[in-house]
Amino acid sequence: MSDMPPFPSNDPQRGNFASGQFFPPPPIQPPPTKKNKGDASVVNRTAMWVLLSTIVGMATPICLCACVCLFSFAGLSAWANRLETNQETGPAVGVIELNGPIIGGDNAFSASTGYLREQIKWMEDNDDVKAIVIRANSPGGGVDPSDTIWHEVEKLRSKKPIVVSVQGLCASGCLYISSAATEIWATRSSLVGSIGVISTFFNAQELLDDLGIDVQTIATGENKDFGSMFRPLTPEEEQYWRSQSEILLTNFIQAVASRPGSTLTEDEVRELATGRVWVASEAKDRGLVDGIGYEEDAIQRAADLAQMTDYRVQEYPFAFDFLNILSGTGYSAAEGLSKGYFHVPTTQELLDSLQQAPLQYRYLGPYDGGQSQSLGLDR
Repeated sequence: MSDMPPFPSNDPQRGNFASGQFFPPPPIQPPPTKKNKGDASVVNRTAMWVLLSTIVGMATPICLCACVCLFSFAGLSAWANRLETNQETGPAVGVIELNGPIIGGDNAFSASTGYLREQIKWMEDNDDVKAIVIRANSPGGGVDPSDTIWHEVEKLRSKKPIVVSVQGLCASGCLYISSAATEIWATRSSLVGSIGVISTFFNAQELLDDLGIDVQTIATGENKDFGSMFRPLTPEEEQYWRSQSEILLTNFIQAVASRPGSTLTEDEVRELATGRVWVASEAKDRGLVDGIGYEEDAIQRAADLAQMTDYRVQEYPFAFDFLNILSGTGYSAAEGLSKGYFHVPTTQELLDSLQQAPLQYRYLGPYDGGQSQSLGLDR
């Protein structure tokens, strides 16, 4: 034992034997905690989204200001160009758009009665326009809107020759309207026809019964809920509605037979009133089309009918197009509004345009949507 070295007098682990004081051992340090990679990922994603939000928040107003400046510059440039150069004048063939389903109201996004009237009125008032081409691509639509536009076209035809240029589809109500024109021309791949009347009634009675829904209807007369979707039509009601549709079909047949270039009798048109459409060449063989050709052919034919040799093509200048309005191309929107040649549809009019007419001169077959565009031809 004498060979063992003595403990240091102040060793904290052993104490101070001389003073009799002993010290506790040092506290045990916990092992370092490992960082969770998931927590770091969340922090990184949060920081990324904050950064992206900041960039988008700063860039959005800058981009909007740039777009406004760009369109303003384009508008001012177009306005300055119009000040430097005179509007084109001289004999012209005017072009009217009959594009899309035929509806009532003033919706500028389709072939509405209001929009067609505005185009017809502008072409009628423009003394330079000596003849008209109606660029047609429509499946038809409501009976009354079709008849109203037919009447307007017929009045315009008494003052200026009108040629319809079919570009895709001229069915039902579109053919009804086209029958008021002087002649009808169609591209060789167009479809023409669908003479007839159609009505659609929905019957949800069985579905409501399955759902346990009972509908109570209070009406002041036995015919007051005619066409209700909560019950089927009675045989008497169906027969009555067929008789009304027959009257409207007769109007359609008379319109087609009375077209200036038609050689068909009413009986011959009635034989064609099966709702079928024909390719342009077959429609021509049946007397529904006067010529096969493209828009430039229809324009030339209209010019010939007006006995014009030198002419230009005049589009309707007040189409409701946001790009045209912002860029200032064509005539100014303010001018169109002030003279009644331009109408911005209200929300209610847009909603009303979605309503389906109870009676329709309408083709329900394949339809490409009416995307015909101006050829911009000049003569």
